[in-house]
Amino acid sequence: MDNTTSTNDATSTTPFPAHDGTGDAARATPSPAKPAEATEAAAPIVDRLIKRATSSAHDAVDGIAAKVSSVADGLQGGVSKVGDTRDEWVEAARDAIREHPLATVAGALVVGAALLSLMSSRRD
Repeated sequence: MDNTTSTNDATSTTPFPAHDGTGDAARATPSPAKPAEATEAAAPIVDRLIKRATSSAHDAVDGIAAKVSSVADGLQGGVSKVGDTRDEWVEAARDAIREHPLATVAGALVVGAALLSLMSSRRD
């Protein structure tokens, strides 16, 4: 005797379990016989989720770009100020050398003697 029940082979080609359509299980899961309908029903939801994700990503990128631009502008301004300060110091040093050439040479000799003294003390 065969204890197996026969099923309609045309409807049993899906790997999903079938139910009789009663109870909460019928309302909770879509019918496996209508996958095209389930796909069509999910398409607008997926489309909304994709649009929301891309919008959030664009907003995040725009915010980061604005912050980077502001930092770059600040750095560029700082570099410009440093360049201006350097130019002012060089010009002031040139003026001081022109006004006091002997003091400049004497200062250079003192700095040279100090460096020579430091270097010779390290050799010992």
